Amino acid sequence: MKNFSAYSLFGDFFPTLKFGEKAIFKLLISGIIFIGLVGCAEEQNPGNPNTNNPTNPTNPNVPNPTVSVEITQTSPEFTFWGDELTLTGKGFSTKLEDNFVWVKNETVALGTCFSGNPNDRNDSTGWRKATVLRATSTSLTIKVPYKTASENSNNRACGAINPNISVTVNGKTAVSDKVKLLGIPYIADVCYTNSGWKGAGMIPGKELENEISIPGVGIYGSDAGVDEKMKLLVNGVYLPLTKVASTGPTNCASKYKFVIPLEFANGNCATADPVLTGRFANMMDFVAVIEGTTKSSEKLTYPVSSFPDRSFTTFNQQSFSYSAAGNPQIVLTGTGLNWYQEARFIPQANTSCTMATISPVPSEGGTKLTITIPLAQMQPGCLYTLSLVDVCGRGSNQVGSVRIND
Repeated sequence: MKNFSAYSLFGDFFPTLKFGEKAIFKLLISGIIFIGLVGCAEEQNPGNPNTNNPTNPTNPNVPNPTVSVEITQTSPEFTFWGDELTLTGKGFSTKLEDNFVWVKNETVALGTCFSGNPNDRNDSTGWRKATVLRATSTSLTIKVPYKTASENSNNRACGAINPNISVTVNGKTAVSDKVKLLGIPYIADVCYTNSGWKGAGMIPGKELENEISIPGVGIYGSDAGVDEKMKLLVNGVYLPLTKVASTGPTNCASKYKFVIPLEFANGNCATADPVLTGRFANMMDFVAVIEGTTKSSEKLTYPVSSFPDRSFTTFNQQSFSYSAAGNPQIVLTGTGLNWYQEARFIPQANTSCTMATISPVPSEGGTKLTITIPLAQMQPGCLYTLSLVDVCGRGSNQVGSVRIND
């Protein structure tokens, strides 16, 4: 059988070439074949860092099935739902889509993400799957998954608090130690208002504190310093909160105390207090905010009284002479007295006496109220009851009695 070499093959194919021309052509063909063979061998060499080489175990673009996946550390120590968590280890893929990450095996959870089925704690679908944001072979940065308030039927965020993080790459899986996650706060209830009535308007400036329940952060809130960072945003103003330790059974979990500023009183007479008849309130939005973060609750709309805490000194009876010269006065002391616009002297029993009125003069800050006795409108021998009327036309209790002598 005839043995064809590359030289004889191309020589037979080009019979018309002269001897010298054939020799040159054969040299060119030999070079091309040699380069091709060397290139193929180099590309398949595991030591070749060429990114097209799928057999190179150090190729960063190709998951290596021979490298195990490990998670050695997670950081930071405390992480809010929706924030970034970094996993440190080995065997990760630099391609985001090759890393499958989810939360699992939590023993503490918040909200209605969970059906109660134990298998839910190991589910790798739905809200549990974490988004991989950045990846190297030794580090993954993920966004902690959870269900937002708008995704939940009760308008509260939900998720896991102390899960493990699972990472699967190229069929190999690693599971982290427990991680400490922080939830999103929500306002569960206003437990007590300083008006003394559940659901009634909170009184601005009153030292007696209101109480509000803000759970949702979870078991690591105190350790992470969240209690000290919790603020209440009301009417565009951040109010400081004081955490109150719960003792015994309570319907006010994660309770905080706060005071509504005096400046919130605006004398609005258009909106009735939803509980206290004859009083007025402003409906304001309350939002729990964790200072230094973007985490906040959904808003709760609640009434705030249109008027501050008001009080005044009372007296039994004072007498004034109708014929005496000058303009006698009564000076009341108290709080919130600047919201009274009229003083009324209402006659007692004697029908021949008529009511007298005058505009009182409050001091700056409303701690004093000066009332001039309107003798020109009064009759000698009459006994009057003094009361005050505020800017909404609502009368006060009796301040005292005034007798006009001859």
